[in-house]
Amino acid sequence: MSASIRPVRRTRALVDSEVQGGVLRKITVHWILLFVCNTLALMIWLRLFERPDVGWGETLRECWTRFLPFFIVTCALIPAFVLDTLKLTNRFAGPISRLRVSLRAASEGRRVKPLHFRTTDYWAEIAENFNKVMRLRGDQTPADATCEASGGNGST
Repeated sequence: MSASIRPVRRTRALVDSEVQGGVLRKITVHWILLFVCNTLALMIWLRLFERPDVGWGETLRECWTRFLPFFIVTCALIPAFVLDTLKLTNRFAGPISRLRVSLRAASEGRRVKPLHFRTTDYWAEIAENFNKVMRLRGDQTPADATCEASGGNGST
């Protein structure tokens, strides 16, 4: 990578709230369900194999007492996994968001700059194909194509 081409950091964490929000909600629900299922499994284990003579209330108290570190770690990991998922979804939501804006501009007859995605983004070929179509339509000048060929860094 040359000194003049640097990756551009995202300025927004949530690029497409509908898609990314849906994925984040799903991940959060899965973690909560995992937590609840593990708690139930631990309680059943305690009740059936270790303390069959005590009631469910006592089993729940013992479960919380014995496995509190596990519960704390599980709860602490949820935000880390949600944040990591958000970063991952940016790699596909960001490019599609930029493509959507460029398509809207082209459909309204406005001139469209060449589309560039970050080197870590998914679907780089979409930007290449979009730029080819725009050149074929005559919506990009040769100077635009030269800028594209120089390896744009995704700043659009």
